[in-house]
Amino acid sequence: MSHAPMTPSTNALARVVESGRLVALVDPSSPARAELDLAVRRYGRPLQVQVDGRPGTGRDTFARALRERLSVTAIGPGEADRRADAPDPWMADLWMYVLSGPPRAADRTAIAQMPADRTVVVLGKADTHGSPEAAADVAAACAEHLGVPVLAVSQLLACADLSADEFDFLRRLAAAGETMPSMSGQFLTPTLNGYPGPEGAGPFHGDERVLRAGLLRRVDRHGIDLALHLLAADDPAAADDPAAADVAALNTALQGRSGIDRLVTSIRERVDLVRHWRLTELRSRLEIVAARGWDRDVIEHLLQHGEVA
Repeated sequence: MSHAPMTPSTNALARVVESGRLVALVDPSSPARAELDLAVRRYGRPLQVQVDGRPGTGRDTFARALRERLSVTAIGPGEADRRADAPDPWMADLWMYVLSGPPRAADRTAIAQMPADRTVVVLGKADTHGSPEAAADVAAACAEHLGVPVLAVSQLLACADLSADEFDFLRRLAAAGETMPSMSGQFLTPTLNGYPGPEGAGPFHGDERVLRAGLLRRVDRHGIDLALHLLAADDPAAADDPAAADVAALNTALQGRSGIDRLVTSIRERVDLVRHWRLTELRSRLEIVAARGWDRDVIEHLLQHGEVA
């Protein structure tokens, strides 16, 4: 989908809005003032991303990752009606479609119905594909089938927020030489009861099975395997890694390996498009205000010239 280039009057209108002068163009008692104030607030709202995909692809977790890591307003399936701060009607600036593997017919149909110039396709659950290289290969195959770029992202790693207890437990596992088994269920078997842990750490007294189940739920087997590697005391490269310092550093390291930061470029490439469509929406609102006869001369001159005589 293409968009028309900005005209001088459109650029001038954008400057008026972005300078905060739009509302001041009409008298404080004018009924148009509230409409102009609403138009300005909608134009300046935070970037809003709609997350979509087939059920089971991790859409809600992906929306959470966008909110927490990239600080955008991301709405997952079914969330718009529950969010008190969502505009009514809620209007997206960008769309992100989440795949979990090779695209199916339903994926192709859904993507075709989204604005092509403002849609980003991602391969979610990248950690389930065995390795970053394998996930990249799957993403490349998806891109070839769809004819659009596809980025591999692990939304679970992007949302990594391990607690101090979980960090301490993982550190003890790494010191004991434990590795992540090939079958996730095998990880649930306790092994540390009675193990004293690293020097000075004292014995382990926690509910080990609960911690193991929680880790699987929060970062899955790949996240655990990666954390153990980063914390392994007998791995010089891992021992020197800042991730071994404390729980905050470990969380940052896991988040950094999620791939979500790659989406920053995709978003930045579409900023001008977002601005264009927000100005299009704003012009439509101003035309409605003028049609009602509220400060018509002022608003029509503004729409035509981007400024007030």
